[in-house]
Amino acid sequence: SIGRQVAEPLRLHRGVSAAEARKQAIALLDRVGIPDAARRIDAYPHQFSGGQRQRITIAMALACGPDLLIADEPTSALDPELVGEVLGVMRELAATGMTMLVVTHEMGFAREVADQLVFMDGGVVVESGNPREVLADPQHERTKGFLSKLL
Repeated sequence: SIGRQVAEPLRLHRGVSAAEARKQAIALLDRVGIPDAARRIDAYPHQFSGGQRQRITIAMALACGPDLLIADEPTSALDPELVGEVLGVMRELAATGMTMLVVTHEMGFAREVADQLVFMDGGVVVESGNPREVLADPQHERTKGFLSKLL
């Protein structure tokens, strides 16, 4: 169940009791926007939408109490209307000071939320800097070509 998936890291990594882990799991699921989390805590992942499953995964990661959250294309397999749900959770995490390393093609999200933008090609950093500056006035031809196809 999703409750067990979120509660286990709390029990294993933080040493809280099963009852407390369940309570904290519900709070984490609420935090990432799972509707009616207390009632649905015993449901299974296949009973949720793709966007909800991504948010459950974020709750699982947060249960470990990370200093850094790493997300590789967290919206890549989602329908367009679900993308906003996941990005909304990530915006909220950024607003609380959570340090995140996010690989994304969502340039609007990167412009709005990122402190630093790094454009890579073939595993090599091509350009980096303030997201608004890099996206508004890219200096490298490869960055310009990529952005012209996205924006």
